[in-house]
Amino acid sequence: MPYPAHSCLWELTLRCNLHCRHCGSSAGSSRRNELSLDECMDLAPQLVTLGCEEVTLIGGEVRLFPGWHEIGRYLTAHGVMVNIMSNGYRFTAADLDDVEAAGLTNVGISIDGLEPRHDRIRNRRGSYASALQTLEALARRRIHAAVVTCVFRDSLDDLDALYRELLARGVEVWQLQLVNAMGRHTGGGPALDPATTARLIAFIERKAAERDMLVYAADSVGYFCGNEASIRGGRTPLRIWEGCQAGLTSFFIDSVGNVKGCGSLYSDEFIEGNVRTEPLAAIWEDGRRFAYNRGYDESLLGGTCRTCDARALCRAGCRSSNHFNNAGRLYESASCARLAASPPPST
Repeated sequence: MPYPAHSCLWELTLRCNLHCRHCGSSAGSSRRNELSLDECMDLAPQLVTLGCEEVTLIGGEVRLFPGWHEIGRYLTAHGVMVNIMSNGYRFTAADLDDVEAAGLTNVGISIDGLEPRHDRIRNRRGSYASALQTLEALARRRIHAAVVTCVFRDSLDDLDALYRELLARGVEVWQLQLVNAMGRHTGGGPALDPATTARLIAFIERKAAERDMLVYAADSVGYFCGNEASIRGGRTPLRIWEGCQAGLTSFFIDSVGNVKGCGSLYSDEFIEGNVRTEPLAAIWEDGRRFAYNRGYDESLLGGTCRTCDARALCRAGCRSSNHFNNAGRLYESASCARLAASPPPST
């Protein structure tokens, strides 16, 4: 098989217990005709057969999908690393029991700033305090915890204090990412301009050097500014950005069974098939699909990406960020920090 299926992001439901202002999927109520637990349990062996190494279960709020932990337990029993992403709101003892039963690699909790900012973004007073309580409960049970933070221009000043809060609660991994102009954030534009993206990169590089926790930049942040290897979360100095992996080594399954290369490409034009009508392997192994990445070459690059000296590796950065923040131009970065110092390309 020419494309190794290293990782899968699997959205089990769009049902959610919050109404976050920046939610890319506009989560809240379940979609009509979401996959049942039985269908998911039929799909899980297909992921194992495909050789998938890591699966991240998401929502909406993944804990609101009945039996999610059964899916996790099956996958972990067959050698797959399984994580979940959660808003951490009102985790119960039963939720913690389910996490332990699923044998998760870690639990990711979304925290988007200090209390006033987080509660405003999440549209729920007390959501910040609840997320911190969840981190403390996970630590007491010795369950590995990670935090994901969506960074906005006005939240950069929260990051140092938030770092200390997370350290105090035993967080081992912290990922910082940008927000795309999609879902409830449609019309908002990129969360950061190139100059403030450079500030974020400097923060990540500084905290990564402290080595108190693994702090790293998500795929939407970059690229090749300062010490690239130090901000990507690699545990060796060889880990650098090597281009968008959607449809090359990773893919996404949504709650009604649609398959895409990336979970953040929330547009129907990127649907490559559906697991209700085709086996997952038939979708993944068809070389004609995921063409925007599998058929990539440098002639597709636009803007300053055409002449950038990192273009062979970078391949214009994150496809999703480009699509939603740069008028659909997949091969021209909208948020690269290098743009702050780059003159417009010659025409």
